[in-house]
Amino acid sequence: MKKIVLFTLLAIATLATAQERKFVIRGEMSSPAMCYSDEIVKEVKLERTVDGAPVVIATAPVVNNRFVLEGTVPELLELCNITGFDNGAIQVFLEEGEIKVGPFDAAYPVGARIGGTPCNDVYQAYIDRNNNCIKESKERMKLAQQSIPDGIRGDQAAELAFTSPTFYVNNLHFKVSIMDFVYENIESPVVLYIIKYAIVPTFTTDVVKDFLDALPQELHVQPMYKELVNDVRAANLKIGAEAPDISGSTPDGRTVSLSDLRGKYVFIDFWASWCAPCRREIPYLKEALAYSENSDNLVVLSYSIDNKMNDWVNCIEKNGLTHSNWIHISTLKGWGSDGVKLFGVKGVPFTALIDPEGNVVQFNLRGEEMVKRLRSIVDGGNK
Repeated sequence: MKKIVLFTLLAIATLATAQERKFVIRGEMSSPAMCYSDEIVKEVKLERTVDGAPVVIATAPVVNNRFVLEGTVPELLELCNITGFDNGAIQVFLEEGEIKVGPFDAAYPVGARIGGTPCNDVYQAYIDRNNNCIKESKERMKLAQQSIPDGIRGDQAAELAFTSPTFYVNNLHFKVSIMDFVYENIESPVVLYIIKYAIVPTFTTDVVKDFLDALPQELHVQPMYKELVNDVRAANLKIGAEAPDISGSTPDGRTVSLSDLRGKYVFIDFWASWCAPCRREIPYLKEALAYSENSDNLVVLSYSIDNKMNDWVNCIEKNGLTHSNWIHISTLKGWGSDGVKLFGVKGVPFTALIDPEGNVVQFNLRGEEMVKRLRSIVDGGNK
């Protein structure tokens, strides 16, 4: 019996190891000298960003101008940074296989070439395309400046007649180049990052939405896709429009998202323990929830913008803010909370009523008006 158990455990361990996907990053420097000091690069780090802060996931010594970083591939694609330089970092996508970096000058790490795996090959191709655009734009502008008659050189207003058309041509060329590249690589998750950092700053929200609608279903699970969708919804936030998806942790550590509550009306209440006007709304919330005691079509989602766990939890307990249809969440980031940014909250209390399909019904219901509206939902819908 013991042999059978041992064999089973070994089989499970072997299977788990076999299922782990590994990455290897092999880098080579033509020179290890730093840019702004006489030091040389002795160690590099691989960092990912978590809640806006860098987290080291691997380190490696530099030996004979080479380094090797290894680790387990994350479930979903991540763009990470190789650091250890004093003049920037190298961006790589973590994916299964051997990722090649360089040779590059450690004084200018952003110039390192990357490749060897599908996403990193696509990313390098995009960088090359971009660099070619910049080169061609400079050449066009140089020719335009050479065509300026000697008689008006130095007169900036007069020179614009010769340079402005080229400026607009260069701008259009850049936009077309980005769109072409996204179209050519539409099935690669790399295009999500191109949309985020090149399409979003350059095009209107409607155009961004068109790009997102064109992406294959397989990319919809990527965190960057969800972030972009939320950005579009936030930009178009109004009554009748789909609300951004917000998430947070409950006091007991569970993660709850607005999208988890689809099929119900959700009354989102942005508040804080230190907010006196928020606390004045508590009796009205309790009154509305008491009316919904035997109902399952309405949920109050209280999103706290507190910074401190104790302040938040103590306020909930002290004021008895509990009910089966009352969910409390927070990211404990104060005014830097994602929900605050996505809903454009400028002050609390701030409320939004969301219908079962996830669309905004009304903003800033408060007091007796809020109670009346929530009661009407309990009684049979959005009357």
